[in-house]
Amino acid sequence: MKSHWLPAVAVAATSLVVAAPSFAQPQTTNAPQMQFVKVTITDTTIVMKPPFAQRGSTVLFVVSNRGAKPHTLLLGDVERGPGKKIGFARTLGPDEQQTVVMFLDYRGTLGYSSSHPADLSKRGMKGTFKIT
Repeated sequence: MKSHWLPAVAVAATSLVVAAPSFAQPQTTNAPQMQFVKVTITDTTIVMKPPFAQRGSTVLFVVSNRGAKPHTLLLGDVERGPGKKIGFARTLGPDEQQTVVMFLDYRGTLGYSSSHPADLSKRGMKGTFKIT
């Protein structure tokens, strides 16, 4: 005499094995977002819009020099290592544009400025970029 409940148990067990992965929830954070930061340099100012981003995001800094002379933008620390922050330095000629991609794995404030000594005396040629 054959048992009629054996096929029903096999089907139920198979459905639980197939459905089990749907119950699993990832224990990680969401994928990092991508953000654009427009940096405009003139002969008297550096403007970053927006001047902030979230930690864990990838930022595309679109740096444009609208001045009549070359400028070097310094953001954060150029050297990376223990106790150092993140950052970059880019030199742009007049009417030049560059894009810098940076992953923000640091939380805090990064200073930005022009590297030219004459520019540092100008009030608008420095500021801060905040990573929240």
